[in-house]
Amino acid sequence: MLSSNNADRVVLVQGPPGTGKTTVIAAAVVSILAWAHDVERTVWVVAQSNVAVKNIAEKLADAKCDFTLLVSRDFHYDWHEHLYGNLVDKLIRSDDLTDDFLRIEERMQDSRVVLCTLSMLSSAKIGTVARFAPVQTVIVDEASQVELGSYLPLLDSFGHSLQKMVMPHQIGSFIGRHIYDGKLKTDHPISKQGCFFVDVEGGVEAEKGRSWINVAEAKAVIVEAREYHEKGRSYRIITPYDAQRALLEAELKLAEIPWENKVFCVDSFQGNEDDYIIISAVRTRKIGFMAEVRRVNVMLTRCKKRMVIFTNRGFVEGAAKESLVGKLAAEIGAGAWD
Repeated sequence: MLSSNNADRVVLVQGPPGTGKTTVIAAAVVSILAWAHDVERTVWVVAQSNVAVKNIAEKLADAKCDFTLLVSRDFHYDWHEHLYGNLVDKLIRSDDLTDDFLRIEERMQDSRVVLCTLSMLSSAKIGTVARFAPVQTVIVDEASQVELGSYLPLLDSFGHSLQKMVMPHQIGSFIGRHIYDGKLKTDHPISKQGCFFVDVEGGVEAEKGRSWINVAEAKAVIVEAREYHEKGRSYRIITPYDAQRALLEAELKLAEIPWENKVFCVDSFQGNEDDYIIISAVRTRKIGFMAEVRRVNVMLTRCKKRMVIFTNRGFVEGAAKESLVGKLAAEIGAGAWD
């Protein structure tokens, strides 16, 4: 098991055949989701064969755990009816993965668990699913059987994230000191202030299903996005919560501003960057996502020219003051706030 959580980044479970490893996998998935508290967690479970994936799917179904089962475009239901007969409503074929994000989101039905074979990871469209279920925890069944060639699709898909990220000096210097013990050096042509905060008055966090939204904050973000759009600036909007992502996309469409490929959850934007980044932090009471230093680091290091963080000043200077966001605001000082 591989996780973005520092505390249990790699976990190895070893056991002879018949000792219940598949049951352990299903129990691990259920536990990961149950212990996520107010932070959305996603789990990808991969295995070498269709039979192994099917076995895990049946265990999850017995545990009443919602999941999405990805199969290749060469999959034919008639060939595998004996395997997937009672799981057909969970299936999504790779050739059904289109750029129609709303349709894919509807098909996934808010599932935070994705099952597939290792070969499915070679699909060029796998990123469409990762948009709605970012890869945070990966469980590999029968991992000792993984061949070296199975890693090639991963390198092809995510190799670009190995390239260096370029961010304004102010942000790069802060991240270098607080995350990399001063070992990360930045040499960026933009030495002036590259990060600004917007205090959204009246913005309040609200639960939506298993996620969180902040309506006032979303509307304030749209005002900023319209300005960037009208000036022809290249920008993206990122947020820690999927419900807020959906709300922001809806608000962009309502405002008749291009919305496709504009709004992302933090995890699905890892390895990417843009000139201007708008962040919708959402929370105003409990820090939630901001407690996860590794993921907040990803959120704060996506811009090439400027980053604007929409949040609540009292929250940042209070409950979240010890988070990376709080420390960044304190370091910039009063001039950070608009």
